[in-house]
Amino acid sequence: MLNLDELKRQFNKIDFREKRTGLYKILVPFFHEDGDMYDMFVEESPTNDSLLRVSDYGLTLMKLSYNFDLDTENKREVFNSIISQNRCFEEKGNIFFDVAPKNFQSAIYQMAQVIAKITNMDIISKEAINSYFYEFLQSFIYDCFGQYNVKQNTLPLKTQDLKVDFELPIDKKPIYIFGVNDNNKASRVVISCLRFNIQKLPYRSLVIHEDLESLSAFNRREITNTADKQFASLDDFKEQGLEYVQREIAS
Repeated sequence: MLNLDELKRQFNKIDFREKRTGLYKILVPFFHEDGDMYDMFVEESPTNDSLLRVSDYGLTLMKLSYNFDLDTENKREVFNSIISQNRCFEEKGNIFFDVAPKNFQSAIYQMAQVIAKITNMDIISKEAINSYFYEFLQSFIYDCFGQYNVKQNTLPLKTQDLKVDFELPIDKKPIYIFGVNDNNKASRVVISCLRFNIQKLPYRSLVIHEDLESLSAFNRREITNTADKQFASLDDFKEQGLEYVQREIAS
C-alpha cells in the first residue's frame, strides 16, 4: 500500500507531487547535466498491491532520443543489458520495477543509477560495443554459418603471427573471416593476407570492420587493396553477410 508519510521517513530529502490519482512524481535531488530533475514515479504495483512500482514513465528514453537513437541491434543490446543488470523491466519505453515499501530508499538509488546509465548511453554504447565487438561477431557467425563447420583462430601457415579469426572450410577454397576494430588489427590482416598470397594459399578473405571510417587513410587503402570483400560495420555484415557467403559458396 502507498503511504507517502512512511516513504518520506526513509528518505529525508524527498517530496511527492501528485500527477494523477494514485500516481506521484518523486522529487529527489538527482539532476541531469542540463539541470532537469530525474523523472521518477511511484504508485501501487498493478500486479501486487502490497508492493510499490517505481518507474520513469518512458521519460528517460524520450530525453535520450533528443541526441541518441537506439537504431542498431548493438545499441539495443547494450540498453537491454543495462536494464537486466539493474533488475529492471522495460515495456513500451517505460522502465520500472516493483519493490516492497520498506526498500523504497534503495529503490530510489537503483532507479537513479539506471537513469544515469541510460542518459549516458552514447558513451556506454561506444565502450560496450568496443569491448564486445568480437563477441557480437562470433555469435553472429556461429548462428548464421554454423552448418559450415566454422573454425576459430586457425593458423594456415602454422604461425601465431598469421592468425585467422574465423574460417569457413568450404571445399578447396575456404573463406577466412577477420574482425577489424582498430589500426593495429587492420595492419595484421593486411600482412597475413599478403603472406598467404606469397605462399599461394587458396582462400577468400572477408573483413568485417567495427567502423571502417575510424581507420587511418593508409590502413583503409591497404586493406581495401588486399581483402577480397569488406563490410564497413558489423550491422552491414548482419544485413548482407549471409547472402554474400551463400553466393561465394555457390560460385
